[in-house]
Amino acid sequence: MIQQDVLKKIRSFNHSDFEILSVYLGSEDRRAPSSELLLTQFHSLVHSYLTKLQRVIFAADIKRIQDYINKLLPSSRSFVFFSAGEKLWQPLQFEFYLEQKLVVATSPILKPIEEALEQYSRYLVLLVDREKVRMFTVEQGEMVDCSVYFAGYVPQLKKSSGRDIGDARSDIEFRHNETLLRRHIELSAQEVARFTKDQNVRFVILGGHSEMFKKVSKSLPAGLRTKILDQFVTDVNIPLNEIMLESKQIAASLAVF
Repeated sequence: MIQQDVLKKIRSFNHSDFEILSVYLGSEDRRAPSSELLLTQFHSLVHSYLTKLQRVIFAADIKRIQDYINKLLPSSRSFVFFSAGEKLWQPLQFEFYLEQKLVVATSPILKPIEEALEQYSRYLVLLVDREKVRMFTVEQGEMVDCSVYFAGYVPQLKKSSGRDIGDARSDIEFRHNETLLRRHIELSAQEVARFTKDQNVRFVILGGHSEMFKKVSKSLPAGLRTKILDQFVTDVNIPLNEIMLESKQIAASLAVF
């Protein structure tokens, strides 16, 4: 994953011949902190843990972090910065909480991240409507894998009132339509099972049309069905980055994080 590659790069700065500023910011609440809160935390850490001389030495790094936060639209719970002038600049975001911290050392402080990554694994976002199923797995705030399966469009029909002459025919069409829908969901569930077969999914977020949630849940393998922790209504056809953002906010609010 990209995040692991980034962490590997940061580790290469261990035991440097220069000092590195490591900053951890975030919220214990199960929601993304505001930029204002992050700035308040950062200023408090700077004044609590940096000497006057260090504030002068790291003035450019402090400003760089402030500028980054000011432009931020937070969607994660924790934000980590590694900064050392022109030699190192690496901001990171995580969906789980990391305790606030500011350290100046010749090595970047990575232990809190490494310990947390051992605890938190990937999750599945599953989106279903009457035409298709979209699914993707997320780990460390990044999309790992994604897939789309088209099972064929099944229109939504209303059950007749039983009072009109054409109601018998309407009921036959309705029952046939429901049979098609069940088949659509069964095929979609089979595709989801194949997609997640070799993936260690910790939990599932189900999205799409609300009328599909119960039907889809029942059709999923027990190993996935019992891992559904939340649901959200959305248009399955909106851009994936928008769905990704919403699902990350939901994931950050769950007790597992």
